[in-house]
Amino acid sequence: MVRLVFVFLIATFGLSACVSTLDGRATLISPREADAIRLTQLDLVNAVRAQVGAPPVTLSAELTSAAATHARDMAAQLRAWNFGSDRSSPQTRAERAGFVGIVTSENVAETFLNNVEIFQAWVADPRAREAMQDPSATHMGLGWYQEANGKLWWVMDMGAAAPAAQLAMAESQ
Repeated sequence: MVRLVFVFLIATFGLSACVSTLDGRATLISPREADAIRLTQLDLVNAVRAQVGAPPVTLSAELTSAAATHARDMAAQLRAWNFGSDRSSPQTRAERAGFVGIVTSENVAETFLNNVEIFQAWVADPRAREAMQDPSATHMGLGWYQEANGKLWWVMDMGAAAPAAQLAMAESQ
């Protein structure tokens, strides 16, 4: 619990310098901030996983790609949900992006909240928190799409890489 609070405080203060606000309500995310945001989310998720004894997850480029694509699609649909405009599932989108394994969950949101605030909202939601804490997950992807008015469409995909794929992913990192 102490580690979670520590990671949260670092994320809150560290990233507050990396983002600016639009009309005092939306976070403008620049492309150069993307990696820092994803790594902060990864640290926060792993801290929450540690609370229940779940092993840490690693960031997956494939799940991140699937999440970013779905975030843009949700914005086009004007709806935060788990189905693509082509009726694709999180599993189908992850496979299209090259992920070899099973998508264990997908958290989505349409909001003006920044990355730390959306993490807080997901942790406060029992289903979203449970999805992050699933001990079978080995990888995480985080994507978003930001509209001109600052509204963010967030997607977090959690997945369990197939054993051979897990080994190959570990070797490539």
